[in-house]
Amino acid sequence: MMIRTRLKKAFLGAAMACMLTVSVPWGILTSFAANARIAFSDPTVTVGQEVNVTLKISSLSGEALGRSSLMLSYDPNILEFVSGADASGGAGSVSVRQAAEAGAQTMSTSLTFRALQAGSTQITVSTQEVYDADEQLVNIEKLGNSTVTVAAEAGASADAGLKSLKVSPGTLSPEFSSDVTEYSVTVGPDVSKLAVSAEANDEAATVAVSGSSNLQMGDNTVNCVVTAADGQTNTYVIHVTKTEGGAEAGGAVAAGDLTVVLNEVQYNVAQSFDVTTLPEGFEGFTYNYKGQDIMAGKGIQKDLLLICLVSGEGEAKFFIYDEAKDSFSAYMEVSTTPKSVIVLEPDENVAVPAGFTEGIMNLPGGGQVSGWVPAGEENPKYMIFYGMNWNGTKDFYRYDLEENTIQRYFQDLPGVDGISSEQYKDVVVTYKDLLHDYDMRGIVIIFLAAVSAGLAAALIVVIRRKGAGSGRNPETAGRRRNGSRLAAAQQAAAEEKETPASGRRKKPEKDEEESRGQDGPDSEEPVIEEEPFREERETAEPETDEDDDFEFVDLDLEEEDESGTETEKTGTKKAEEDEDDDFEFIDL
Repeated sequence: MMIRTRLKKAFLGAAMACMLTVSVPWGILTSFAANARIAFSDPTVTVGQEVNVTLKISSLSGEALGRSSLMLSYDPNILEFVSGADASGGAGSVSVRQAAEAGAQTMSTSLTFRALQAGSTQITVSTQEVYDADEQLVNIEKLGNSTVTVAAEAGASADAGLKSLKVSPGTLSPEFSSDVTEYSVTVGPDVSKLAVSAEANDEAATVAVSGSSNLQMGDNTVNCVVTAADGQTNTYVIHVTKTEGGAEAGGAVAAGDLTVVLNEVQYNVAQSFDVTTLPEGFEGFTYNYKGQDIMAGKGIQKDLLLICLVSGEGEAKFFIYDEAKDSFSAYMEVSTTPKSVIVLEPDENVAVPAGFTEGIMNLPGGGQVSGWVPAGEENPKYMIFYGMNWNGTKDFYRYDLEENTIQRYFQDLPGVDGISSEQYKDVVVTYKDLLHDYDMRGIVIIFLAAVSAGLAAALIVVIRRKGAGSGRNPETAGRRRNGSRLAAAQQAAAEEKETPASGRRKKPEKDEEESRGQDGPDSEEPVIEEEPFREERETAEPETDEDDDFEFVDLDLEEEDESGTETEKTGTKKAEEDEDDDFEFIDL
């Protein structure tokens, strides 16, 4: 019976849990993200014509879409971006920003491109962010791309061969031939970029080189793709081996006994070498080094002189030679991979850095871009603009107007607003004035300290001279003052003897009785014998008391007043007090 009751309770509990689970709305327990799809059209176009590519974003779960932000990539050698609704870009990248109508489940736009050469290329999505009407991130379930086919014009050439192929530094092996599509070359550890010069047989054909930058140690591959006017392609492959031995100059021949020691390593100066191994931007010529004509390289647009040096192992390398200093330094290059930045209008919450004003930037390939230049500069050397890089990052970028290079813009002082050149000059002037005032203040303080020290020294000298002029020894003067006091006490005692009834004070009877008890009834009162020298001091010293008091008033002012000056003023009253003091002193 009890088991059945327990089973019934368990069954009822399970049933109630199921009912509660069914009754609670699923939306409260789990929030599912909306799903969407990004699709493109695949058009066909002829070289020289424009083509429209349709981009469409559709909701797959039925939720309304809100907005989107996409970054597209394409081949700038085949297509050129012209225009597009809610789109901007160029040089291989396009940024697309769309906003859906209220309650719409789709967003679409059209992008226009111009076909530059025959072939087939794709437009792909680099980065994407799609939000629904509630600003929730949408999950992209299907991501497509666009394949654009560019047909050649009627009668276009099918020649995709090369007329010539050269590299620098290094020498191709085997020698170039239009029918040979694979080559090899060896470079040194200081070479990071291989300069490739390729010329197509047909003027209408195009040549694209890839893999020639950022060479790594070991094997590297450089591709030279030739595209004919009708769209056919042909690829020439260059296998580049980067060794640890150094940049080689092919065919280098040592110039007799001309040697150079660099970093404790001896090199021979090369008299000749393969001129094709010179770095890009240099040309060979004859140079007189230490009285001997050798082959060297000079910069076409660079004021540099290169001389080839050969190590003891026969390895040849180029060095920069400074004729004025008669010194060598290794020739090395630093290169970066070219990247593109899309120019955008700043968002509402983006503030232009302080110290800049609006300006126009002329691009090397033509066209103008709005940006900002340093305020107050007539001939600015750089400007900044707002854009998006290949990773979709938005920021301000600095464009060098002389070298045509781009880099991220960073303020010179983080956290401090920029200032104009005039403001900077004012700050410098103010700083110099404050520094001058500070120096003058230090000089005045030093002068006052010197004057104070002089005054203190003078005061010490005056005090010492005054003490020396008195001719008194403080110790002797103290003894004389004590003698004066003893003399005064002796005189008071004498006066007391002469007038015992009126001037001398009797001892208390109690004291007399105690004295009798000790000495007996017949004992007489002890007689105090006066010292004979007191009378001599009394007659010898009175004339000097006033001088002593006057000369040493600063040393013992209170004692002088008691012993000298006050006695003269008070007369007999002071003498009586002295007598009492002397009498009590004698009893003790």
